[in-house]
This record gives sequence, structure tokens and C-alpha cells, in this order.
Amino acid sequence: MDKTLIQSLVDAHPEPFALVDENYFIVACNRKYAESYTHLAPHEIVGMKCHEVSHKSEYTCDINGEECPLSKVFKDKEAMQVIHRHLDRDHAPEYVAIHGSPVSDDSGKLLYMGEGMHPISKEVDLVFDEEKMVGCCPSFTRVLDNLCLVAGTDSTVLIHGETGTGKELAAQFLHRKSARSSGELVAVDCTQFTEEMFVNELFGHEHGAYTGCVGMKKGLVELAHKGTLFLDEISEMPLSIQAKFLRVLETGTFRRLGGTKEIKADFRLIAASNRELKDMVGKGLFRADLFYRINCMQVELPPLRHRKEDIPELVRHFLSRKIMGKHSASISQPALEVLKRYNFPGNMRELKNLLERGALLARGGLIEPEHLPDEVRHYNPANDRDTLAREHEFETHACDTCDQPVTPELIRHTLEHFRGNRRLAAKALKISERTLYRRLKELDLVA
Repeated sequence: MDKTLIQSLVDAHPEPFALVDENYFIVACNRKYAESYTHLAPHEIVGMKCHEVSHKSEYTCDINGEECPLSKVFKDKEAMQVIHRHLDRDHAPEYVAIHGSPVSDDSGKLLYMGEGMHPISKEVDLVFDEEKMVGCCPSFTRVLDNLCLVAGTDSTVLIHGETGTGKELAAQFLHRKSARSSGELVAVDCTQFTEEMFVNELFGHEHGAYTGCVGMKKGLVELAHKGTLFLDEISEMPLSIQAKFLRVLETGTFRRLGGTKEIKADFRLIAASNRELKDMVGKGLFRADLFYRINCMQVELPPLRHRKEDIPELVRHFLSRKIMGKHSASISQPALEVLKRYNFPGNMRELKNLLERGALLARGGLIEPEHLPDEVRHYNPANDRDTLAREHEFETHACDTCDQPVTPELIRHTLEHFRGNRRLAAKALKISERTLYRRLKELDLVA
């Protein structure tokens, strides 16, 4: 293919774009790509490997746990999109949506992957501001990938994650990146209301609806019209309210308490739970019809104990002046090692609180181990019954109910099915996540 023609096609892209061959070598790129990642001109980048430019690494991105779009495009000969964490020209991290597409010659032979990039870091920072999502481990980037995939739709989303993993932040991200971003995001904590209060808060009331009722009140469902309704901990919603809410989802209408007029409710639903709703359905604690109505798209937020490699960056983020205010501080390496050993049952919320406490005790100086609570400094995983209980559901060393042996092919297929999520893959294979990681090491699928 003519080099001048190739360059003109590459330059036509409004966002960073490069052509990459099967061996990861960049054969052409536009100025936007060059300026985003280097201080070089486009022709000086030609001949470099894509991961050397985007990740500033001699290793391919899949070695670090990210899904490599190039290997996938050359294998399947189909376009794909993933979220990666790149380093810009000044080595600052940014999240980027990568669209990889096959580029073939007239005979149909696949020559290159076209790699288009859309930075989303600024959008993420705008959404989360002081509470922005931070991380670089594969489980985090997979979550960000799933959130970006779902955000552009109007589908109901069920967010599952332990307390403190950032379910409301994920809901904010989905709302701000959706077509409903100009509407309201109405958050409802389902743990805060009694059954009687729930009806009033969700649907509102008319004047005189009950004794002492003065004036009309709009409910949260009505306030979410043309926007997003976020039901946090939906598992705590009483069964009688679940039936009423299901009717709203199915008909798109409701009545205020004491009212007779049908009111339209056009909102997108995002629900979150730290409990397994399917198990609750089996026990009669959650309506099956509501579960199947809201379980359209599911996003799993990993607990902090599965993101230990993100702790240093999360610590830096929480200790920034913007987060800590006048009590901004830094942390010593011994104190950081203490935090990296700890399993954080309260997840990110607990980490932030620990750092706020440490910053106060350090009086804005260096946080040392003695500024951390005794239970954190002397933490021993072997004595952590709560964590062991949470991990027990994934801990089984035999595939008793599986018809197939856990072969390398089955491992690869299962990981691909769950988009690289090791927790879900291990659960499906009926082995521990630790065992899965060891098998992946044996297969040279992780660094």
C-alpha cells in the first residue's frame, strides 16, 4: 500500500490513530497520536512498538493483564473495543477507549490493525471530581470497560459489590455518560426507610393523603423523570414495595399516595446491592419477577483485597490536598506496607477513613505505622474469619459437579466468556481464585 496514501488516511482521523502490524510495530500514526504520547513527530514514532508508546513498557499490554486488542483483531479479524490505562507524553496516567479494527488489502489479507483512541480520563475526572475512580489493575480497567459499554445504553443496570467499593460512584459515571445526563440523578438508600415511609418517598403524596398531611409532595420516582433513578441496596426494599415498584417499571406510570391520576415515569433504573439477589430470590426474600426485570446488565465491582496493586495509587489520591484539605500528608513506606497487607473489609471507604485519621494524628506530616489503628498494624489474614468466610465460596479444589477437567483450553474459554474476570471465572470453574492465578502463571498467561 502506498505510504503517502496510508499517511493521508491516518491523518484523516480526528482523534489519536495509528496503524500497527501483527508484530506490534507502528507503521503510521497521525499528529494527534504523536502529541498525546510523545514529544516526537509522527515519522519518528514509525518503527516503535505500540506498547512502548502507549504504556512506556517493553512488554505487551496483555502481560500486565489488559486485553490486547491487536492479538484479538488479528485472531478474529473483527473490530473490538477495550479500555486501557495509558501513560501520556508526560507519563501521567489516563484511561482510553481503544477501538481496534482490521485493515486488509484487496485480496482480503489482514495487514494492520487500525487503532483509534478516545481519552475518557477527563470525563471520568469530571464525573468523580474528588471522589474519582482510581486504579490500574486489570480488574479495575475491566470494570471501567463494562461501565463505558453500558453507559451509552438506556438499559437497566445492576451493580454488585461489597460495602465501600464505590457503587454510587459507578452509578454517577453511568448517569453522566448517558443520554439522560441533562436530567436528575436521584439516589435512594433503601436501608433508610420503613415500609410506610418508602411509599411516600418513592411515589409522593397528594394533599390530605393521610392525617396531618399538608400540601402535595413529589416522590423520588417523579423527580427522576427524564433522568436516572439509583436504588442503592435494593435488596433491603420490602417485598410489598417491590410489587409496587415492579408495576412502575412495567407500565411506566404510578399514582401519588392518596391520588387517582396516573403519572408517567420515564427514568433509567440503576440498582445496587452488596448481597446476591439470586440467592435471596431462592429464599423468598426478593421477588423473582423484579430480579429478572432489573438483572439486564450486571457490573461487578471488585473488593479492595482483590486490587492490592492499586493501593499505592489510591493512597496517593486520598492524601492529595484536594481530598484531605488542610490535613494533607504523605505516608512512609513502612506504613504503606502495613496498608498493603491489610484486607479492608470496608474497602475504599475504610481506606479513606484510615488515611484521614492518620493525617490528623501525623498533624500534616509523615504518616507512620503508629498512626494507624492496632487492628490494621497487627492484621493477620489467617485470623480474619470474615474475609475467610467471604473467600470460602470460591475455595474448592475439585470440580465435583463439572463434567470436564479444568484443562488449559477450558481456562482460556472461561476467562474469555467472563471478559477476563478471574473471580467469576474461578467461581465457574469451581476452583479458588488463587488456584486459577497459579494455573495462569503455569500457562505463562500472567507476568
